[in-house]
Amino acid sequence: LGRRQVVQTGAAAAAVAPFLQNMPASANFDKSAKAPVITIFDHRGCTAHKNAEYKGALTNSIDDEMCVKVQSVKIAVSEQDAAKKLQEFISYE
Repeated sequence: LGRRQVVQTGAAAAAVAPFLQNMPASANFDKSAKAPVITIFDHRGCTAHKNAEYKGALTNSIDDEMCVKVQSVKIAVSEQDAAKKLQEFISYE
């Protein structure tokens, strides 16, 4: 896999992740302030340390030196920053 394919895979995983939850469809607004955070580990050719992020079965190929981690993280934003952004978005009309 090339770097571009690793990034595309991570982006696809982040886009699909919310749909994998066992929740019924609804029109309710999610107020949890969580967003997907994608971390790409590309340690191809690195000999400075042992690649320990991935805990699954190895393929014994260069794929063992790459990993994409997707997690849902609460994004903290102050009320003041949120109000500034809201005004900025409203003014773009």
